[in-house]
Amino acid sequence: MPPTLRDTLAAFRPAGAPGSEVRRRRQHLADFVRSCEDRVHHAPPAERERMRRLLGWDDASLHRFVTSPMVVHSSTHVAMNAFAPMLTFPWFCLRLMTRGRTGTDAAGASHLRTLLTHNNLSDNRWKPHVWWRCDDRGRLVRVPLFSKQPRFKHQILLAQPVPSIDPREDGMTAADSEALDLARHATNYAYFAMLYRLALERRAGLHLPDATVEIPLDLMNVHSLTAASLPLWREAMYDHQLPLRVIGDDLELREADRAEAARLPAPDPHDVRTTLICPNYLNLWHSYRLGLTATIGTERMAGYEAAMADVLAPFLDRIGEKEPFPQFLGMSAVSLDTVAPLPAPLLAQLREAGARPSFPLYLATHGEGLLPALDRMLTAAPHAHADVLTRRLAEPVAS
Repeated sequence: MPPTLRDTLAAFRPAGAPGSEVRRRRQHLADFVRSCEDRVHHAPPAERERMRRLLGWDDASLHRFVTSPMVVHSSTHVAMNAFAPMLTFPWFCLRLMTRGRTGTDAAGASHLRTLLTHNNLSDNRWKPHVWWRCDDRGRLVRVPLFSKQPRFKHQILLAQPVPSIDPREDGMTAADSEALDLARHATNYAYFAMLYRLALERRAGLHLPDATVEIPLDLMNVHSLTAASLPLWREAMYDHQLPLRVIGDDLELREADRAEAARLPAPDPHDVRTTLICPNYLNLWHSYRLGLTATIGTERMAGYEAAMADVLAPFLDRIGEKEPFPQFLGMSAVSLDTVAPLPAPLLAQLREAGARPSFPLYLATHGEGLLPALDRMLTAAPHAHADVLTRRLAEPVAS
């Protein structure tokens, strides 16, 4: 029989039980996120445990992550919308964890997601200034969230306020209402959109219970760049042309030269405005150093991930770290038309509005049937519904 997508996913081998250093790093990260919850949300005590379960910051999820023999990683941009192929990333991670099976036995596997939260309002791949949703009758609704004036378009999402959206608004679907009920406790728009999307994905069954840990990328940076580590990391970064970025007074992200970076203190975990953002390769290394089995990306990541080992080798040699790079699953396109089609009237409304199908629309259309619909891709050839690339990354070589 010809190979199927299930066969492709099943070929990914777990990295195995974490060694003592990797386990220590995972535990430190787990303790860290629980120590700075107020950075992400202000949920009242009665909602705190519900919020922790959503984020995967509850005891069971964090323990599974710390001890997991197979941590699968994804990191897409944050917004209220999620378009193909990126909207399918949690499904691909789920099926990597279950080795292509459709049951719930993931053998202790965990999904670490580090959503990129420092994208700006002009991010055309995600359209964060607007929200496309369906009302409870299946009609398209366009909700403007932020101005498109030029002076705002490069401001990052971390620096934007939480939108004023009433979860009980007439015509709101039950899924959107439930997601917004938790998301409204976020401290800024980036976290608001993160919580909203995660809530919808969990409702759709794309995350197994206790098996996903959501840690935004800005918080991964804060965790790595501590008062103890920052001096060494900073020197190694600037010696190897890997400059830091800071949030300016204009709420835009800008590169700091070496002299300015030398004066910067370690970021305050409770103050988003002090966040320091590493270059893209190092943003991936924050997760790679946690002993990943696999990471997932689009064609853009497929275009540069092969060079990561060579780029990072001298930096890693300088800071004294070396972990095996994970296996890679990339995709340049995913066609959902045959497995999870949207109704013709909704597609017509999208065309008229000049918009694209987004994850909230798929969930509103298919509800609990979305996961079984996506699972139909497993029995087809690997490229029948998705342009898939798999590669085993080379380990970084010390200079």
